[in-house]
Amino acid sequence: MALSHRLAPLALLLTLVGCSDPSPASSDASASDVSASDASDVSASVGTPDARASSPVDPALFDCRARAMIPARASTVPFACGTDPTCRTPQVMGHRGAGGSFGFIAPEDTLSAYRAGIALGIEYVETDPRPTMDGVLVNIHDDTVDRTTDGTGAVDQMTFEQVRALHIRADGLAGDFSCERVPTLREILETCRGRVIVVIDANKTDRIDLLVQAIREADAVDSVVFSTSSIDKVRRALAMEPRIRAHIRPDTVAAITQQLDMLAPVVPAIVELRRADVRAGAPIVHARGSRVETDIFGEDAVAAIRGDTSLYLNAFNEGADIVQSDRPSQVLDALRRAGRR
Repeated sequence: MALSHRLAPLALLLTLVGCSDPSPASSDASASDVSASDASDVSASVGTPDARASSPVDPALFDCRARAMIPARASTVPFACGTDPTCRTPQVMGHRGAGGSFGFIAPEDTLSAYRAGIALGIEYVETDPRPTMDGVLVNIHDDTVDRTTDGTGAVDQMTFEQVRALHIRADGLAGDFSCERVPTLREILETCRGRVIVVIDANKTDRIDLLVQAIREADAVDSVVFSTSSIDKVRRALAMEPRIRAHIRPDTVAAITQQLDMLAPVVPAIVELRRADVRAGAPIVHARGSRVETDIFGEDAVAAIRGDTSLYLNAFNEGADIVQSDRPSQVLDALRRAGRR
């Protein structure tokens, strides 16, 4: 998702303890009263083996042992609900597959992470496609390979063969991820097709032609939403493939109506709002026949610190229909305990 819609872990923690104020305070009091010692604890421990919970599903269902077998869809929500803007069933999106910065299930943005998302029973998995020097769309969040692989260098200055030769870092994760390499977008689409909706983040490239080509080649038009903060990119994608569903990202409440008007008569499948804008913005989005998605990484941070997952319901209670989380299995658990799944 857009950087304006999420904070890096350290900046997020500073925000939670009141050391910075990048956006208006949300109504989520539980995520705003984290102590400085809490922040220190999570800064030192999140992402280390001791801080990670055991996998909520058997890793053999999604790690390298399962690479020849894709899990069956485990979500109880009808697949068509994922692209239907009128569907109001609470749904869950996995950040970078099955979890990013605060995740503990599989290495982010790998095929194992997308198989894990299917096995968990979530409805959406987010992607981070960007092109290599020779024009192959690979799925990697950063503009360099340094953090998530054993290599170094900028993705757009490397060939696909060079990127593909690198090994994925998976320190501390339960499971066998030795086979994992940086996947292509097409591989992810073919893995997820008909099992989980793929959110294609189009903010990391201007090669809309390559994105649409990958969707077509994977026969995945009905299994994706095209997500970007640029209405122009949405229009370009729709001009190439009118069946694509849009996922737009207005960054203020005032911009919601403006962007919906710009896209009309197309009704986006999803409208992503900043966490602080959900309560005010959800009625506007719903009145225009679409749904609200928001990122709940603040809640993820608190859950990582305190083990309290009840606050995962806050965004839904304020009007969100879909939430994106680094810990999607815990969001599902919270919904089930509340009788909402």
